[in-house]
Amino acid sequence: MGRRPSLQEFMETEVGSDSGPLNFRGREALLGPMAHLDEVLRLGLPEQTVSILKGTQIGMTSVAIGLALYCVRVRRLNVGYFLPDQDFANRFADTRIRPAIRNPRLAAAMRDGRYRGAASKGLKEFPAPGGSRFLYVLGLQDIGNAISLPLDVLIRDEVDDLPPENLAWSNDRLDASRIGLTVNLAMGRTPGRGIHAMYEDGDRRTWRVPCFGCQSEWTLEEHWPEVLADALADDGGPPRLVCPSCGAHLSRSAGRWAPAGEPALRSHASWRIPQLAVEAIRLERIAAKWRAAVSTRFGSEALCKAGANGPLMSSDSAGASATEIRSKGAANAIRLSRV
Repeated sequence: MGRRPSLQEFMETEVGSDSGPLNFRGREALLGPMAHLDEVLRLGLPEQTVSILKGTQIGMTSVAIGLALYCVRVRRLNVGYFLPDQDFANRFADTRIRPAIRNPRLAAAMRDGRYRGAASKGLKEFPAPGGSRFLYVLGLQDIGNAISLPLDVLIRDEVDDLPPENLAWSNDRLDASRIGLTVNLAMGRTPGRGIHAMYEDGDRRTWRVPCFGCQSEWTLEEHWPEVLADALADDGGPPRLVCPSCGAHLSRSAGRWAPAGEPALRSHASWRIPQLAVEAIRLERIAAKWRAAVSTRFGSEALCKAGANGPLMSSDSAGASATEIRSKGAANAIRLSRV
C-alpha cells in the first residue's frame, strides 16, 4: 500500500473550486485547521471536535467538502455532511460535491448509494475491496430517514441554522466509531449561541499578524478600524492595514494561529477566521461594506467605533441595546466574520 496523501495534498490534487484547482495562496489562514484535522486523522485521535467561526466566501466550505471526500476515499471512514434542510442538502450534493471532484478516477469511484434504513437521496457510496464507505449529505430538519446510519465523521455546516434537538441526535451517530470526529462551521450570528458558543467552548484560536517594524502582534478584527488606513481618506486611496503602534504595513498572510486559553474539553479546538484574515478577500470590499454599514445602520462612524466590540454588522442586531452594542470579546469577530 502506497503512502497516503495528506489532507492538503489530496485537496490540491483531487478537489477543485468554482475558479479552478484548489490552492491556498491568499488563504493561508485555512492551513492551520487543515493541518490539525490531518493530524487527528493520521494519529486516529478519538472523540475530537473542531469548531470554526468563519467569514463568508473565505473557502471554508471547499475545505469541508475536501475533508469529507478525503475521509471517505483515503481514510475509509463514513461521513455525514449535515445542512439545515433537505432541499438545501439535495442542491448541495448536486452542485457542490460532484463538481468539486477534479480527478476522473475519484469521480468514477463515487456512485449513488444504498444503505438499509437510509434515504438514497444524498447518499454517495465509494465501493472498495474492503467494503463500501459512505458520504451522506443530509438536511437535519428531518432526521426520520437516517436513523440507522452509523458514522465516523460529522461535518455540520451552517450549524447556527440546524435544529438543536437534531444536533443532539447527530452526535449519537458516532457512538460505534473508533474516531468520532465532529466538525462545526458557520458564519456567526448571535453572541453566546450557535457557532459562537462552540468557539468559546474550544481553545479559541485567533490569527495574529506580526508587525515587522516594532515586533508587536495583532489580531486584526479585535483592533478594527484602528488597523485600517486610508479607507476613509478624501483622496479615495486604496485601504491598507497598518500597525496601530508604529504605522508599519501589516501582511494578512503572514499571521500565525495562537489559542486564547484552555478549552472546556481538551479535545475541542476552535478557530475564528474572519474575512480580514484571508488576503484573497479584497480589503477594499471589506472596508466598503463597513463604511456602508456605518452610514446606514447607525448613522455615524463614532457610534460604530464606540461599539467596535459589539454585534454591529449583523442583520440580527437591529435594535440592539446600548449594553449589547458595548459587549466585549468575540462579538467583534462575528461582526467582521459576516462582512
